[in-house]
Amino acid sequence: MPPSPKSSSLGTLQDPSEHPGQQPSGTRRAASWASGDEPTVEVDTVTLTSEDASRPRTAGTSSPLHWLVGAHWLGRWRTPVAVRLWRYGAGSVVAFATSAVVLFVCLSWFRLGAITSTIIAFLAGAIPNWLLNRRWAWEKRGRDGVFKETTLYVIVSVVALVASSAADKFTAVQASQLSSHIEKDLLVTFSYMFSVVVLSGLKYVAYDRFVFVDRNSRAQVPTTTEQNRAP
Repeated sequence: MPPSPKSSSLGTLQDPSEHPGQQPSGTRRAASWASGDEPTVEVDTVTLTSEDASRPRTAGTSSPLHWLVGAHWLGRWRTPVAVRLWRYGAGSVVAFATSAVVLFVCLSWFRLGAITSTIIAFLAGAIPNWLLNRRWAWEKRGRDGVFKETTLYVIVSVVALVASSAADKFTAVQASQLSSHIEKDLLVTFSYMFSVVVLSGLKYVAYDRFVFVDRNSRAQVPTTTEQNRAP
């Protein structure tokens, strides 16, 4: 039965003009409290339809930046794995652009060698990449496990650095016959960019499986499995 328009947490209030010789129900309810009787409270309930439950929440997502950074553009494909891949890719793009610019500057302006330039460019991109991956993509906070994560991250980065340096050195040797320094520098830069793209996929697997691991949840897996096996 739908509630009367004249309602409150004390119950339904009656209009005194409609019943001149009778006290309003709200007054009688107050009198019953004073006499020690147990009060009764009517609670209005609201039923949510399936349309209301399936309606997307748009609060806080009106900003285009929030829509883009939060991967809301993925729609129904916005799963935790998809969001992590998107954030990892965005962080890799930042590191990629930083490394490419630094590499070209080292080669063209400072006239450094291919290996030296690659190392400097790699370090320039590794620092923001570490911060974005740990705090944004994998949402790791605090100092718990940071030493082990940093150590494993450095190992993965060193392996990737050796691979990219070898590729750049090979490209520089092959491009040594070119007469234009600009063409040589661009070729080495493109070689570095290609190696970074290939290594990014391999590094994601390493980060997800070995570096930024949720050790608390994985530590509970053997216990749960053992309990399930118990008769």
